[in-house]
Formats: sequence, structure tokens, C-alpha cells
Amino acid sequence: MFLWVHYTDMVTALLAMPIAVAAGWVVMHVPASQGSGPSRVWRLLFGLLLGGAALRVVAALLLLPNGWDFAGPRLAFAGPALVVAVTVFWLWVRPMLRSPGGKWRVAPWPGDYWAVAAAVGGVLVASAAQLAGLRAAAMTGVGVMGAAALGSARRRTRKDRAPAGRWWRTPAKGALGLAVAAAVLVAWSTASQLPARHSMAGGPVDIGGGSMIGHSHHGGASVTTLTGTDTEGVPARRFTLTAQAAMVELDSGQRVEAWTFNGIAPGPQLRVRQGDLVEVTLVNRLPGVGVTLHWHGVDVPNAMDGVAGVTQDAVAPGSRFVYRFRATQVGTYWYHSHEMSSIQVRRGLFGAFVVLPADAPEQSDTVDETALRHTWVDEDGVATLGVTTTVQRRQVPAGRQVRLRLVNTDGNPATFTLTGAPLRVVAIDGTDVHEPNILNGVRILVGGGARYDLAFTMPDQPVVLRADGPTIVYSPDGNAGPGRESPVPAVLDPARYGTPAGTPFGADSHFDRRFTLRVDERLGFYDGRPAVRYTLNNRSFPDVPMLMVSPGDLVEVTYVNRSGQHHPMHLHGHHMLLLNRDGRPTTGSPWWVDTLDVGPGETYRVAFRADNPGIWMDHCHNLEHAANGMILHLAYTGITTPFQTGHGTANHPE
Repeated sequence: MFLWVHYTDMVTALLAMPIAVAAGWVVMHVPASQGSGPSRVWRLLFGLLLGGAALRVVAALLLLPNGWDFAGPRLAFAGPALVVAVTVFWLWVRPMLRSPGGKWRVAPWPGDYWAVAAAVGGVLVASAAQLAGLRAAAMTGVGVMGAAALGSARRRTRKDRAPAGRWWRTPAKGALGLAVAAAVLVAWSTASQLPARHSMAGGPVDIGGGSMIGHSHHGGASVTTLTGTDTEGVPARRFTLTAQAAMVELDSGQRVEAWTFNGIAPGPQLRVRQGDLVEVTLVNRLPGVGVTLHWHGVDVPNAMDGVAGVTQDAVAPGSRFVYRFRATQVGTYWYHSHEMSSIQVRRGLFGAFVVLPADAPEQSDTVDETALRHTWVDEDGVATLGVTTTVQRRQVPAGRQVRLRLVNTDGNPATFTLTGAPLRVVAIDGTDVHEPNILNGVRILVGGGARYDLAFTMPDQPVVLRADGPTIVYSPDGNAGPGRESPVPAVLDPARYGTPAGTPFGADSHFDRRFTLRVDERLGFYDGRPAVRYTLNNRSFPDVPMLMVSPGDLVEVTYVNRSGQHHPMHLHGHHMLLLNRDGRPTTGSPWWVDTLDVGPGETYRVAFRADNPGIWMDHCHNLEHAANGMILHLAYTGITTPFQTGHGTANHPE
């Protein structure tokens, strides 16, 4: 329902623009004398504009059940436009449609151009403001006037010339109108360019309703000092990851020019135990580009978070950087570059990171596998599980315990389906599910960057894992094929799965900070180029206010997705507890996430404890969305950073 209304409304708003341009052209082009005139053209254009405004108001009313955040902006723009259009129709157009005898007749062309232009402008500005923001509305309005003036500047016969005094009807003024429109367009593009250098320790802040006493992130402790309190000593696990170009061959025979860690993609799986001191040395042998390592979902000390321009400089070609942290959280995680991540992750700079329990045996009969779902080239490219594009077969003896760790490295949600055995979903984003129910097959919508762990006992028949194309078949002899697809299981709802358990805080807790993040998509320019610009509270990076917290604060964040796309919101350095979805509380196991997929029309209320000081990214993990503006930061008071991002630096985190 939401998507249908959303896209119908968007198409209506888009169509209003060219219709308004045409109406403006006709209004400015036709002589002002009373007479027959192009009444049918006028009525058609005005009728379309009037109907479009009315349709947008209806769309807003249909979205009222989703909340005022969804209906309010549409009513605020389309409502006044409809009032203007109806008023103009009633005061100027309707009287011209009746003859003195009261009968309807063909209307003469209206003489009051500016009244009609007001109606046209009202609808146009409402549409442009909704789709692209107030600045874009003003720019588009000027463009309409320029286009209308240019259209009226054609060569006329003496009989058709505009009456004297109609200054806007001359060729010179038409050219001037076009020049003004072009200048405004160039100014709009230029104004969207990102600064050459930008510090995350500067810019606007949002204090979430708390106190600002002592709340400054200037002149305080540097993120470089936040290395953790228990990272001294000899590491229990040491790894070296070398970023290098390599040719990766998929099982289909297709070869991909990839950027890899240690020459393979996905990169090496790093397995450690809870409590281990981990040391990873990153070496960069890529030509001409920097690289970092971000530990996705692992609440590492801030200095080890691996975000170029926030917690470190990108590691230059030929250089290295050492990451050290204590592995305190059992679970399934992954690592990837956070320098030009929208490009580097797609090209292969990622791998799995698994933290086993401290008492996990060196050798186990449990089959423990990680399946990383990745799309090569672009979001519409080749989907794989590892390097598998078709069917991969695994031999697992009947009766053996199996744990599958599912990771979605893409930005869009991926559907994983498991059939053939009763199973449990035992963990989400590295956190165990409390008393998980047994399911006879499952279909899981795994958001971008998220992870789900499944566990089952291998039966004496094949078990099939599908991931939107690529498939893995587990069977006792290792030769079984996927066979015919079983009936599709129901989609797992994590808000209703498992059983409740105690949590350190909940929906009724007192929150020190409350933030609301409204997610939208806008048409316009970003960094000087035409783009779909993704916004948080109508702003794009670097203009999104930083969320300010103090150590120990209990923080509530409400995500409202008013766009037509999924946005997997990833908060670095913390795990969030889901409190409710669309106003309804969760009723299953406590649902903890570090990456929350907020679907179109959805509203989530989450909470977390501010217990990991630093400056942390909070961004959409559809990395193309982040690269087009959907980034903000969570900053602790008294923390600063010496690093900068921008074209004038070597740091470009997205």
C-alpha cells in the first residue's frame, strides 16, 4: 500500500513539472485580447494541474495511518497548491465558462495572465518542494519563467505581435529568461559541491533534548587515544591482510577484476575466541588508492573502527596500519574497507570475522560454515555465495549438527531460504536469540550488512539453502541437486520470533537523549552532479547535525523511512535494542542489531546505552545511498578528531 501510494504521488509530482512548464509557456505566449483563444489547451493543462494537486492531497490522506511524518509533508505542500488552483478556477476561470444566459460555453482565453500563473506556480512549487526541497522549488520556478519567456520569443508576424508593454514577450527578454534559468541551475549545482576539507569534529549538532553543559567536541581527547583499556600484551591471534588487485574466477567461469585481501575474494575468514587479543596488520598494495579495515558489528575501541577521515587516515599504497582489540562479543561479523566503501566493498574488499565462545573446542563435529552473499560489478550484477553463482554441493553426514552464518554484503535486502530440515534461527547480528522456536523451513529477508545464524541437525535427505539465485545443497552423499523448489516458507519476523527475556532497559525507561531521523530521497544535485540525493531530516552529509551524547546516556532513536527504498541503518560501535516497529512493541526475543533494515513506510524505535566513547558513523549501509548523502555521526562530548574528509584529502569513507 505504502509503495503504491508513494510512487503514484511521486509520478504525479514529476508530471506536474512539465505540465506547469507547458502551461506557463501558453500563458506567456498567447495574446491578451479577449476572444476564442486556445481554450481547449488551457482547460486541459489547468485541469491536469488541478487534478494532480487533488491526487497528491488524496495520497497524503491515504498515508495518514502511517503517521503524520508521512502525510504531513505532502499535505503541507500539495494542500496550499490545491487551494490556489481551486481559487483561481472559481474566481477567474469559472465565470468565463458561462454565457450571460447561464449556459456553458467555450471559454475565451483569460486575460489575467498573472492569476493563472499563480495557480501554475503554486502547483509547480508544491511538487518541486516535495521532491527536491525548497531550494529546488525556487530554482525550478525560475526555470519555468525562463522557459516560458524563451518559448514566446519566436519570430512573429506583425499581426501576431504582442501588444506594446508586454516586456516578457520580446526575444531579448526571452533570451534573458533562459540565461537566468541557466544561471540559477549552475548556482544550484555549485552550491551542492562538498567542501574540499571537512572535519567530523565541526558542524551542526543535535543534543536530543539533553543539556549542553560541557558538551563540546572541540579541544578534548582525540579519537587516536581511544585504543581500549585491555589491549596490552601478546596477541592471541595475529593476522596480516594485504589489499591487492587480483583476478577472481566465479564458478560460472566468469572472471572479475577484483580488489582483494590476500589475493582471494571473499577475503580470509578470521576466526578468534572470546577474550582473545586480536592483532591485524593491514598492508596496502593497491595502485593509487587508500584502504582501511572496518569491523562491521564489532564494538571495537573508536581508534580501531577503521573509518577513513574519522578515526584514521586511509592507508596509502605501500603503507600499513595495525589494528588491535579485544574480542569480547561472540557472534558472526564481517570486515570491509571503509575508504571509498561504495566502490571497494563491491570490488571485493571484505571477509568474514567470527568470534567463537572462549571454551569452544579446537576440533568439533559441528559443521560451521559462513555464507557471504555478494553481488559483483554493481547492484544488478552477478549474485554469488562466495564465488558460487549456481549450485554448490556439500557432503554432511546425517545426524551432524550444522551452523550456517548468513552475511549480506550488499546494500539491498537479500532473501535466504532454507528447506529440508527443522531449524532454529539462533542469532541475529551476533546476538543470541532467546529460546528460538523450531521452524520447518524459513525465508529470511537479510538487510544490507546484517547477519543471521541458523542451526539444524542434518537429516538423511538434502537440505537446500537459496540466496536469490546461488544455491548450496547439503546432503549425506554430497551429490544431491536442489530438486524442485519446496513450498516457500513464511518470511521470518524477528519482532515476533523467540521468547521474551529481561533487558537492561526498555520502552518505558527514562531516556537522556531522544532523536528522530526522517529518511527521504530527493531529486537534485549532490557534490555538483545530478543525483538522487538521500537525506536525513531533509539534509545530506555534511549538513546533517551530529548526534551528541555523554558517556552513560540512555539514548532513544526513531527511524522514519519516508522513501520508497530500503535503508539498512548501521550504527558503528554500539548495538541497538528494538523497542517497537510502526508503534507496535516487539513480542519475541529481545531483538538486538547493529544494522537495522528500515523498509519503505516503516518506523522503528530503538535504544542503546552510550558506553563506547568516540566519534562514530551512523549511516545507510546501502553504500551507494551513503555516498549520495545518507551519513551522520554520533559524537561523545569532549571527543575530537584530527582527521578530515573531502576532495582535498586522501580520505573518502563512502
